[in-house]
Amino acid sequence: MIFRCTPSEKATLVAKARAAGLPNATLMREALGLTEARRRKPVPRVDTQLTFAIARVGGNLNQLSRWINGAVKSGRASQVDALKVATQLVAIERQLAQIVAAHTDVGE
Repeated sequence: MIFRCTPSEKATLVAKARAAGLPNATLMREALGLTEARRRKPVPRVDTQLTFAIARVGGNLNQLSRWINGAVKSGRASQVDALKVATQLVAIERQLAQIVAAHTDVGE
């Protein structure tokens, strides 16, 4: 469907669609009563450095989990060095604390 509107009318429609978190077409169908759009919370913007830092920490957790699971599957669970595991967990906890500190200072 094509319809004519002024540039200011189009800008108003686009702004309303963005504010509602909807595509323009959905906003128009909703205005005509043809559909009822599900309202979603807008996706928060996240610093890409934060995403990468958390992914690295997640990778460390994954490696640790694989190591422990491998020890359990091979029957070496009793030989798992609890001190080694605790050391790795403390390192991961410190990494997370550094990431949080780095990204909470940015907004203040």
